[in-house]
Amino acid sequence: MSLLQKDETLSASTEVRASAAAIYAVVSDVTRIPEWSPETVRAEWVAPDRFNAWNRRRLGRWRTVAKVVEAEPAQRFSFIVQVMGGDWTQWTYLIEPGSSADATRLTEEIRMCVPMPFTVLAFERLLLFVWDRRTDLQHNLQVSVDRIRTIVEAGIR
Repeated sequence: MSLLQKDETLSASTEVRASAAAIYAVVSDVTRIPEWSPETVRAEWVAPDRFNAWNRRRLGRWRTVAKVVEAEPAQRFSFIVQVMGGDWTQWTYLIEPGSSADATRLTEEIRMCVPMPFTVLAFERLLLFVWDRRTDLQHNLQVSVDRIRTIVEAGIR
């Protein structure tokens, strides 16, 4: 098992029976991230393009600061999580035409902005009980897009 490397990208996708605008309205409202994220328990705007998020997983607790870097309605919403003054990870929601006229494809993607430091690996193993972050992230991405699909589809009925 190797550490996540700079510019490594993981993603998960799903088809949502909703418009691109309806999906964008949900994913661009960062205060709703706790509804689908397996780790984020609270998020709040602190400026028009910045928000704080509080995360919890097993014994671990941490806060992050994020900056919105792309906000293209009905197409793309992306933010960079900053740690110790530097870019850490970039999270992106891509919204594209689906396989049928009533479906829209939603993809959530994470890109590492730095190689995973050993200290983070130790934190994840000791407090989060995560031994393979790549596999864990891939699972969490799929859980997230599936939950977003449920939220969006429930809201349009």
